[in-house]
Amino acid sequence: PQQPRSARSPQPGSMSNVFKGEFKVTTQSLMGKADVKKLRSSLQAEFPELTKKALDGILGKEEVGVLKCSNGSTLYVPGDGPAAFFDDGFGGVYPTLTTLWRIPDMMPELVTHAPVSKFLLPKDRSAGADMMLPGVIVPPEGLGPLELGQKRCIRVEGNKMPIAVGKMLVSAADVKGSGMKGKGMEVKHVYHDSLWAYSGRKVPNDGFLADQVVASEGAPPAAAAAAAAADESDEEEAEEEEQEEEAEAVAAGRGSWRRRG
Repeated sequence: PQQPRSARSPQPGSMSNVFKGEFKVTTQSLMGKADVKKLRSSLQAEFPELTKKALDGILGKEEVGVLKCSNGSTLYVPGDGPAAFFDDGFGGVYPTLTTLWRIPDMMPELVTHAPVSKFLLPKDRSAGADMMLPGVIVPPEGLGPLELGQKRCIRVEGNKMPIAVGKMLVSAADVKGSGMKGKGMEVKHVYHDSLWAYSGRKVPNDGFLADQVVASEGAPPAAAAAAAAADESDEEEAEEEEQEEEAEAVAAGRGSWRRRG
């Protein structure tokens, strides 16, 4: 006979924040070109807002490091930068907060009230809570296509920068049937957890406080602005290189045509 839901064993992928405690990097290696290409393709397929140029700015065009961690997770690190994406240990690849702060609209979101953020953030002996549906602000247009297992980020009303990322535990049908009750999203990575600390303990704006996140106009710190400017400069250089290569190819083609004539 089928077991009651409460008595069943946890399903694979049902573990919440793997970064709730400290972790250590156990092995480090570099991804092969084929693996990097596969990772980039899967990320762009899953997150349509992640353009090639944006991904170049996040993962870089050179080497991508693979860091296996003691908590079962895997970090994908571009060059000497902070981790850009992570595998939660169950095959789900998510952007880190560092990446989301550079492209805050790369995935669907849930919006909550500032006081609710206090319960989501880890503190002292608490690992931080998952996102409960009663704390979600439903906009006039609704929550959009809502699917079980869908990856979403969380942000506070009045602050454009995400505070957490995770996956949905309910579908649109679940919400329609039982309303906005119970646990809605499993948090995988959140502001103030050990991955945030490992990434340099940075904040995207002045709304990110020690014990909660509040509304903010979101003016980026000088360092973030400088990084954005550097990314823009890199993109312009890449475009110039592509134009030069195209010009050289055209010139070479003309020379070949002239010799044949």
